[in-house]
Amino acid sequence: MDANPNDVVTILIVNSDNLAPSQFDAAFKTAGADTLSYSPPSASLPASGWPTLGSLIDSGTRLVTFLSTTADFTSVPYLIDEFTNVWETAYDVTDTTFNCDVNRTNGDTSTQMFLINHFLDQIIIGFPAPDVTQANTTNGVSGVGSLGQQVQTCATEYGRNPNFLLVDFYEYGGGSVFQVAATANGVDYSPSTSVATPMAQGSATNTASASSTSTPNTAISFHLGQGSVCATLAMVIGVALGAMNIV
Repeated sequence: MDANPNDVVTILIVNSDNLAPSQFDAAFKTAGADTLSYSPPSASLPASGWPTLGSLIDSGTRLVTFLSTTADFTSVPYLIDEFTNVWETAYDVTDTTFNCDVNRTNGDTSTQMFLINHFLDQIIIGFPAPDVTQANTTNGVSGVGSLGQQVQTCATEYGRNPNFLLVDFYEYGGGSVFQVAATANGVDYSPSTSVATPMAQGSATNTASASSTSTPNTAISFHLGQGSVCATLAMVIGVALGAMNIV
């Protein structure tokens, strides 16, 4: 983030093990991320109450972090409770219709921000797993099962764009996920650098770099809003057995 002073980053921590906020707080402080973190004025805010990108950049609080469980505003205010601020659509979807129904929330969905989970799974030995073979279509700008189609469907249904788009394999589609976000924000998509090239499935290399490796369950999300935080890059972080893993 030091090298990109105009970036606003959102992290969504999927706290599956219900770890205390203090444990994340210690890690953030060790990395110096606490000083970059945005602390809202209250535990929950309506969508209209969130700051603009410009104000976050100007104030030096360019890191916005949501915690799926155990958030405690009084002890660690910058670890923001997700579901009192954001509602989500269904995840682990295996049907390409990708509806916009409310799946998880702990607040008033008419005023909350919302996130669409747009990644297609397949069932393998009884468990959902990412369907990378369909990733170009799933991440597409238009067409059945595409990210662009779900954004348009949800915008029509609720009268406003989703605030976050959560996808798998963002590099599939050649930048299409960024194009969808740009369109929803009403700005042109004119990339100055190319998107990472997906690695062929089943191949291996000892010299693969982060820019060329396709990583399952690494997700990009975009905060779309009129006058609010928009087009922010996010990692979805899961916690399993006390270890922090990108999922």
